[in-house]
Amino acid sequence: MGKAVLRMEKGATIIASVTEINASKEKVWEVLSPIGDIEKFHPLVKKSHAISTVKSGMGAKRHCELLPMGQMVEEVVQWDEGSSFILQVIGGKMLPPYRFMEGKVDLIEIGKKTKVTFSFSYQLKYGILGRLMNALLIRPQFKKAPPQYVAGLKEYVEKLDR
Repeated sequence: MGKAVLRMEKGATIIASVTEINASKEKVWEVLSPIGDIEKFHPLVKKSHAISTVKSGMGAKRHCELLPMGQMVEEVVQWDEGSSFILQVIGGKMLPPYRFMEGKVDLIEIGKKTKVTFSFSYQLKYGILGRLMNALLIRPQFKKAPPQYVAGLKEYVEKLDR
């Protein structure tokens, strides 16, 4: 299976963050692959759980309660076992009016460490009004999520690995 490719449509906003975790790629993947467990390390997720019979891999779905408010339902749309996956937002409450929203996680082993990249891509509805709303309200909020995702993952995995 090829590398997961993030949606890169014209007008899409992409926010990414990278970190190196002092743990093997296998150990990091072990934490990431049960997608319903994101609440264990992501500081902006209050509660999460799998909502499909498949807990990881293609077609797996999760429900997340977000901080400070809102909910999101995501589905795995691409999966490269042990290396990367893409989750697409397929529903939720108190989310901005989006055409699409998706997140990609990519792992690369570097010696005894793992480089983790989290990329978030989205596009709002309503043309110029959506772009204005994105610039003034949405992007400033969303740009906080990727750094917190990778920092939370790093802290969680490194504590487990001790």
